[in-house]
Amino acid sequence: MPNLLLIDSNKNLCVDICSYLQSAGTQIEYALEAETALSKVQENRYDLVITDIKIPGGNIRDLIRSIQDKDPTTAVLVYSEIDTVDEAVRAVKEGAYGIMRKPFNIPELVFHIKRALEKRARNQHKAANREKFANIYQPSNFIGQCPEIKRVFEIVTKVAETRSSVIITGETGTGKELIAGSIHYNSDRSGKPFVRVNCAALPESLLESELFGYERGAFTGADKMRIGRFEQADGGSIFLDEVADMSLYTQAKVLRVLQEREFERVGSNQTVKTDVRIISATNKDLFHLMESGEFREDLFYRLNVINIHLPPLRERGEDIRLLVQFFVKKYSKLVNRRIRGVHREAFEMLSDYHWPGNIRELENTIERAILMADGDVIMPDELEIYFNRRSLPKISSVVSSGAASLPSPMAFSPVAGEDNFQINIPPGGVNLETVEKNLIIQALEQTQWVQKDAAVLLNVSSRVLNYKIKRFEITHRSWRQNK
Repeated sequence: MPNLLLIDSNKNLCVDICSYLQSAGTQIEYALEAETALSKVQENRYDLVITDIKIPGGNIRDLIRSIQDKDPTTAVLVYSEIDTVDEAVRAVKEGAYGIMRKPFNIPELVFHIKRALEKRARNQHKAANREKFANIYQPSNFIGQCPEIKRVFEIVTKVAETRSSVIITGETGTGKELIAGSIHYNSDRSGKPFVRVNCAALPESLLESELFGYERGAFTGADKMRIGRFEQADGGSIFLDEVADMSLYTQAKVLRVLQEREFERVGSNQTVKTDVRIISATNKDLFHLMESGEFREDLFYRLNVINIHLPPLRERGEDIRLLVQFFVKKYSKLVNRRIRGVHREAFEMLSDYHWPGNIRELENTIERAILMADGDVIMPDELEIYFNRRSLPKISSVVSSGAASLPSPMAFSPVAGEDNFQINIPPGGVNLETVEKNLIIQALEQTQWVQKDAAVLLNVSSRVLNYKIKRFEITHRSWRQNK
């Protein structure tokens, strides 16, 4: 139940309003002048303060500041006569939620109260999200110990305190958006919007209107005015991901925003001012694109005030262990599985892989492995076919999902398994899936097509073998007879 305070010098009006709202189940009290109102604000917590613009013994702006100093979540609804509208507008700029005109009736007041409380609830939700994101994007929460990534964290901490443009470079999946978010949420703009735009995800015909907005009738289907992302990000930051995919025409308009802090919506001649920090990212070689004339040099130097390069996962060494442990914990909790860690041989496969999709690919691999795991340890055959694999001896070493250190790496040998066999690749190469299918068929033949025994021979789980039998469409008449 919301708690309200009404401030007005007219006692009869206060009594009437309070009686009506109290009968409807709302908690409300009133004050007739500024001193009493300020005393009540200090002693109690209110969801909404409703006040006349004219307050005996005080002024509206001082009242709003006092309310916000006591509790920033308290909403303020102002009402005024026609000759004081300008002052009411200034009150809104100070933080009031809205303005009502006097005289008003009680149903009209109820409507404005409901709207102010709804707006307050939305703002509280946004504030909670900002706080959550601010915690998530703290550099101290980032995972990595290699010198290159530590240097990135140091730069982020320094850069966040400035208003300079930042460009983040690196391969796909290295965490460029995470770095952009950290810069914003650790800056003095953290209370304002952080707007993300993927320039590669939108056709050029739509990207301009997405960034700058458009007026009604600007093109077919524009049935109403729409503000763009630069306008939405006013006071905050905009993250232009895949910035190299913008056309030269759109690049020129972005350059103007950087230089002049202004733009026009599509179909409009009216200039819109904006105060926005631009953080951009790309996985492409901008120097090469500038040489070929596909990216503007003047825009590059405006964006590239500060450059942050993220190293690929394959160059981060021991960080793979830390990331594996983190993702095992994260997805074990999300899917309610008790996964202790990763089998030693499975971790060696993860370490040896070149990770073209970087951290994003590693995260997806661990999530999938946890969903597919039969036991409480992720086994090599549960990493599916993303790696070149061989038959592996059964051992008990585990990479823990906790803070325990890794066992020393085990050297691979071209000879594996108890049968000590070796596969020689011919000069012309082989089809890996064909080899795998043939090995499965050989194992089934040796075990008289008993899948459970073939799984033991291949050192994989029965579930994994069954999955591959279906995938390769392997059949046998004895299976059909048993159905």
